[in-house]
Amino acid sequence: MNICKNFKFLRLTRCCMRNFADIRPEQKSTYTLEKLAHRELIRVHGPEVLPFLQGLVTNDVSHLQRPDGPSSIYALFLNKGGRVLYDTIVYRTESPDTYLLECDREASEEFRRHLRTFRVRRKIDVDSIDDEYAPWVLFNTQKCGEQVGEKLQRNKERKWFISSDPRLPTLGTRILAPTDFNGLLRAKEMIVTPPSSENNYQLLRYKQGVGEGSEELPPGKCFPLEANADFLNGVSFNKGCYVGQELTARIHHSGVIRKRYMPIRLTAPLGANQTVQSLAGANLGRVFGHAHNHGVALLRIEQVLNGHQELMVDGERCFAERPDWWPSDLPSKRRQALTD
Repeated sequence: MNICKNFKFLRLTRCCMRNFADIRPEQKSTYTLEKLAHRELIRVHGPEVLPFLQGLVTNDVSHLQRPDGPSSIYALFLNKGGRVLYDTIVYRTESPDTYLLECDREASEEFRRHLRTFRVRRKIDVDSIDDEYAPWVLFNTQKCGEQVGEKLQRNKERKWFISSDPRLPTLGTRILAPTDFNGLLRAKEMIVTPPSSENNYQLLRYKQGVGEGSEELPPGKCFPLEANADFLNGVSFNKGCYVGQELTARIHHSGVIRKRYMPIRLTAPLGANQTVQSLAGANLGRVFGHAHNHGVALLRIEQVLNGHQELMVDGERCFAERPDWWPSDLPSKRRQALTD
């Protein structure tokens, strides 16, 4: 009996060793895990939470309630003039009466006040869960768009909420983890490292030309389509009315969008003057965020992309780049804007 048990043990050991050897270090993907200290989670709860949010955000929240629907959506809150106030990612929960809204930490208090203003007589609770959960992001700059949610979900003991970024696969995977999570993540198929000055979420966004938060999307300064909400899955043109919908729909159907957020590459540290100009001195836009010679700027599409990618900012040369996630039919819309 002992011999049989020994042979059984050896077979199991050999099998485990073979499985372990199949995953070589060079075959593992390297990911960066970063806590989003500039983002905060807001819990919105109540029996009328769905129509409440539907009347405020640009996207269709009802998609989150479908059995086959997404786990999160990107959306914007607008003012009555159709300009962006706040950007958010809306997460569904196990309760159909509760949603989690990710927002800019600096604007959290104003954001919650904005939500409570529109409650009227609805029984809606709006609270921060900053002391319970915190948002993290897991991304891989070498394998952009690789889905890692399934790998993380295999450990069911983790009390995490995991969702691919609803804007772009390149922006990685969102993880809503308890506040006591220390950032140490071990997974069989990946190597996880902390962020660095040359590899972090902010720099990743800048290289893609995606603005986020009240500093990069200043309240009341741009329209949702200028912030690329139509390209980032952040606006529905088939849902019912919401604050700011009329002008958003008018701009969309006219096809006239003269400015958009784009990635910009700097050749020198940026000073106080963040106005982007052509080499001839014409003002073409403004930089709203920058780090390590990369930034995001709201620029005039025609003047920048029609042979004038070389620009000036604060007396130094810079270069605008067309995001590769923009649709290929964008030139036709630009021509339509000129003819109109």
